[in-house]
Amino acid sequence: MYRLIGAAAFVLLISFGVYTRSTRGANAAGRAFYSANQAKRGKVVYDQNCSKCHLENLQGKCPGENVRVSSPYVCAASGSTPPLVGDAFKARWYTVGDLYARVRWSMPGDNAGGLSVDDNLAVIAYVLQLNGFPAGKELRDDANAMKEMVLQEKTATQNANLQEPLNDLGISEGYYTEDQAARGKNYYYGACGTCHTAEADGPNGLNMPHDTGLGWHWGNQWRYAVQAGDRWLQTNSRISAKPQMWDTAADLYNKIKTTQPVYAINSMSNEEYVCMVAYLLKQNGFPAGKEELTDNLNLMRNMTLEKGFERLFDGKDLTGWGFVIGPNCPPKTEGGCAQTTAGTTFTVEGGLIYDTGTPHGYMYPKKKFGPNFTFRAEYRYVPAPGAVEDQDFYGNSGYLLFIDKHDVWPRTLEIQGRTNMEMTINAMDGHATFTFDDELRKKVRNPAGQWNAVEIVSKGNEVWNYLNGTLLSHVSAHDFPASGYIGIQSESGTMQYRNMRIKPE
Repeated sequence: MYRLIGAAAFVLLISFGVYTRSTRGANAAGRAFYSANQAKRGKVVYDQNCSKCHLENLQGKCPGENVRVSSPYVCAASGSTPPLVGDAFKARWYTVGDLYARVRWSMPGDNAGGLSVDDNLAVIAYVLQLNGFPAGKELRDDANAMKEMVLQEKTATQNANLQEPLNDLGISEGYYTEDQAARGKNYYYGACGTCHTAEADGPNGLNMPHDTGLGWHWGNQWRYAVQAGDRWLQTNSRISAKPQMWDTAADLYNKIKTTQPVYAINSMSNEEYVCMVAYLLKQNGFPAGKEELTDNLNLMRNMTLEKGFERLFDGKDLTGWGFVIGPNCPPKTEGGCAQTTAGTTFTVEGGLIYDTGTPHGYMYPKKKFGPNFTFRAEYRYVPAPGAVEDQDFYGNSGYLLFIDKHDVWPRTLEIQGRTNMEMTINAMDGHATFTFDDELRKKVRNPAGQWNAVEIVSKGNEVWNYLNGTLLSHVSAHDFPASGYIGIQSESGTMQYRNMRIKPE
């Protein structure tokens, strides 16, 4: 895990501009989003409704002498209010729409959401004017248009010495960049800092006094929501086949985008939402890489957040995978006829692995696993043309464990992936003792065209196999090697995979 930054250290970082100057452009030229008359009206509205907290000069009551300052947004003293001018303020909002949503629905403090739309637009115009943005056409009540009004273009610091964090298969474990997380920190405390924190000793942390008005209350209980650490990250989802609340980066992004901020859900720009996720990933110990996180959900669904798991597929290509594809023979490298490249059998498109089911064969991570590991993946079949009912479809696949010598087909303990036979056992050129519950399989399996979650747990000489969170088969003994390659089978059925990951133990 990354070490959390204490409040005092964070103040120094802000003082030296670590979270502002390196990530925000300073040129406001061309960003004329309001009219001069609108700003003039805004001053009147501001003086009547906002100045008692943020003062007539917009400097707020924070920082002040002997006042603990935990961020440029949150002042840890009763009655304190942040400034509405300056670099630290501007760094909290990527677009006019992000700022407008905050003001429109959570201000004034004693009359949240009580001002008219025109009054709020005028206040925004006045705030923009005092932050050095030039006047132009009048700002209108158009949420989508305001989300396109970028206040300061983002810039990235190039770091030629940065080493991409790669796992043993050469697959990147970096989901975001340091610059992106730094921007996300400012956005996070601008939009969410009233209720949440990602630093136990930082803004709105566990040690904050209750009289600051920070955190949230449930009845007469005062609570803090620290969005960092194992307790938060590994919260049980209470959903079958979904191990934890934030199973992937997509889960975290969707939660924030569709339910936050509480004062106006889905009111912010995608840039702010994505950067806030990057910041939370950093605070939860995930390393930075060379590419920024984007709002591509298919890619984010391949970014596992499960502790101890390494991803086998990055959503972009087949780095780290080997292939054995051909008509019932060993690979060409061993004197056979099977191809050792993906060809058209396995391809990547839109963050998914596509398996055409022909020619027969398998793909495998170029690393042996066993005897103790947990493998997880999601798959769905593409229904065959003319298959009116699900029972008409006989797509085939499987998970080939403990491969010691490559062949089509190899000696392996197969966990069946064939439609209507999922999770049964096929001991190819070997022996296995197992149980299987077919009636339960019928209840938990999703039909072709829908996603299913597979989990295979190997410990010692036993293997447990789950479909959509339900145990369907158990191998109590087998005579296959203690470790070997794991093959993903291609056999007579078009299908797709995502979020493949493994936890060696």
